[in-house]
Amino acid sequence: MPQVKPALASATLTVPLHITFSLGVAADAALRLGAGAGAPAGAGTAPLERVEPDPDDPEYAHRPGYDRDFLGFSVPFPELTNVTRPNAYALPGVSGDRRFELKYHHYSILFNRARKLAFVAGVNYDATAAVQYKREGKDEWFYDPRVTPEEELQAGEDLYAGNPLDRGHLVRRADAAWGDTEDDAKLANDDTFHFTNCSPQHAITNQGKVKEAPAGLKLWGKLEDHIASEGKRTKRRLTIFNGPVFRSNDTLYRGVKIPREFWKVVVFADDDDRPAAAAFVLTQATLIKDLEEAFEAGEYKAVQVRVKDLESKTNLDFGKVRQWDALEKPGAEESFTAEVPAVVLDELADVVL
Repeated sequence: MPQVKPALASATLTVPLHITFSLGVAADAALRLGAGAGAPAGAGTAPLERVEPDPDDPEYAHRPGYDRDFLGFSVPFPELTNVTRPNAYALPGVSGDRRFELKYHHYSILFNRARKLAFVAGVNYDATAAVQYKREGKDEWFYDPRVTPEEELQAGEDLYAGNPLDRGHLVRRADAAWGDTEDDAKLANDDTFHFTNCSPQHAITNQGKVKEAPAGLKLWGKLEDHIASEGKRTKRRLTIFNGPVFRSNDTLYRGVKIPREFWKVVVFADDDDRPAAAAFVLTQATLIKDLEEAFEAGEYKAVQVRVKDLESKTNLDFGKVRQWDALEKPGAEESFTAEVPAVVLDELADVVL
C-alpha cells in the first residue's frame, strides 16, 4: 500500500487498525522487547514491588493461559517443528503438544530447555479492560516450579549479575496486566515475572529512553507502544507473540547463549473484522560483544519481515497467521528493500499494514 510520510512532528497511517504514530516517546515507552523491568547493575535503589506467584494456584492448575479465540476468530499459538520439538520442555503427565504449553494469566510460553529461555511467549492484550495494573520501581523475578530442575533449566539471577544485561520481558508486563478487578490484573502482572518469560537483553536494548539508544532501537519501542495505545483508542484487542532468534553461534555467557535478535508478531482484526498480522525483527548483535567492559552501541535496525520468513528464522510454525500477513498483500513487495523481502524501518511511517 502507499507509504505516508510524516509531516512535521507526527504521521498518521491510514491502515486497517488506524494506527496513529506520534514521533514523541510515550510515558511508558521504555524501548524493550516487551516492557523489560530489570535494571542494569548499580542502577538506582528503588524498592522492590511485591510480586509472587498466584497464592491461590500454587500448582498452576487454574491458569487459563493463551486464549486462541480472544480476537473473535481463532489465532493459533505457534507450534513446534521437528527441529524445535526435541529441545522443548514437556510437562510430565500431559499428552500431545499440550505438554509443551506453560500456561499463565493471559499468556502462554513454549520453553527451550536447551537454551534456558522461551521459544515464544504469546499474550492476549485487552487495552479496554476495566483495570490496567500499574507499577513503579524495580521488580522481583522467580522460577517456574514446573520447569525442573529450576536453576539448571531456567536462566536466573546469576546470569544478570555484574554486567549490562537486563531481565527483559518477552510478554510485556503492561500487555498482560489487565482484568475486571484490581486483584485479577495484579495476578496477571505478577505472572509476567517468571524467569521463563525473561530473556537477556543489553540494558540499552531494554531501556531505550537512554540517550545512547540507536535510532533503530528507539523505533522498535515506539512501534510496540503505539500498537498497544492504538488498541485502546480503537477499542480493539490484540494478540502479540514475542521471542528470541536462536542461532548455534550465539555467544555463550555463564552457561547461556545470548540471542542476537528478537522478533514480534502482532495479530488483530482490521476494519472489516478480517484477520491481519505483521511481523518484526530487531537485532542487538553489536551490543553483546563484550559483556564485562564498556562499549559503544553500534547500528541497530528494526525490520518488518514476512511471517513465512520468520518461520525459517525461528523454526516455529505460525499456521494460518501466514495468510494474514500484511506483506503478503498485493503490492506489498514494492516496500521491500532492494531485492530483500523485508522492510527496513527508518521511521514509523515505513510500517506496512
